[in-house]
Amino acid sequence: MRATWFCLGLIAILALAAPGFAADAPPAEKPAPKPGDVLEYTKRFVTIDCKRWEVKELNKDGYAVTQCGDNLAYIDPETSTVARIVSQSGSTLLEFKPRSPTLAFPLQIGKKWAGDYEGYRASNGTHWKSHVTCEAKAFEPVKVAAGEFEAYRVECEDAWESTPFHGFSDSVSWYAPKLGTIVKSTNTSQSDFDFELTGYGPR
Repeated sequence: MRATWFCLGLIAILALAAPGFAADAPPAEKPAPKPGDVLEYTKRFVTIDCKRWEVKELNKDGYAVTQCGDNLAYIDPETSTVARIVSQSGSTLLEFKPRSPTLAFPLQIGKKWAGDYEGYRASNGTHWKSHVTCEAKAFEPVKVAAGEFEAYRVECEDAWESTPFHGFSDSVSWYAPKLGTIVKSTNTSQSDFDFELTGYGPR
């Protein structure tokens, strides 16, 4: 009997300590980026080889317009993910129409969602259509070059089609509510979509 109570107590302690439990992770609401916010990455941000991105304005449609060198990224106000990246001359470098559904707010453990988009990437001239399903699997510490943060681990499966080809791609992203951004993202089949945060400010 004493051993039974010991085991039950140990299970309770482990359950309370587990990072994936909802008690440790209040729902994360949509972030509110501000002009002057800066995010820096190890090498690239969503396939674009540019490290330091600064919020320049919130345009009339609510998109946060961020700049790195000659590149402008438009961050979707609903999902806080990239809608498109263009050069200052206006050429589209990368686009997700209407948006990339990698995040869905409010974000909380166990939440599932899905979305469709059309993608375009200028560097290799590809167009594709995708159906994405995602789930916020856990709330856990993640260590990146910028520091260690409590983050939602979001796992997504991307069923894509680019005539005559089709396939699946899995990704994992860690969203840190403290910073209001994804601090790390990995893609199983396209590593040039991977990125990791190295610095930020002022946020």
